Amino acid sequence: MKTLKTLTLVFAVTLLLCATASAAGMDELKHSTPMLRAKLQTALMKKRLGLTPRQVPRVMDINLKYAEQMEPVIKGNGGKLMKMRQARQIGKAKDGELTKVLTPGQFQTYLASREQMRQQMIDKIMEKRRHG
Repeated sequence: MKTLKTLTLVFAVTLLLCATASAAGMDELKHSTPMLRAKLQTALMKKRLGLTPRQVPRVMDINLKYAEQMEPVIKGNGGKLMKMRQARQIGKAKDGELTKVLTPGQFQTYLASREQMRQQMIDKIMEKRRHG
């Protein structure tokens, strides 16, 4: 169960990197590999978006490509603002490629899911700040 929670957190933080780069999230990701992040993202996208057998390998390739591009951002020593800027650029490029593979409905579901996860992360951060 703890492994599932950790993997879900890794996926959520990876999705959110194009929107925000939290220090806690970056620390969690430092202990994962691009392949692990890409596989997890692809599996969850397959389930949540109803990817077709033809879409799965294409989405996996995209997820791996951008997980590898995120590696120096995640493991680098740059400041939060610089990491956030880099993550947003990488996320925009990834979204551009995903629009070519996903249907418009799938892409909207992807964006809505990412926004929901972003809001949940913000809520958790705010809760932590309130309680020490």
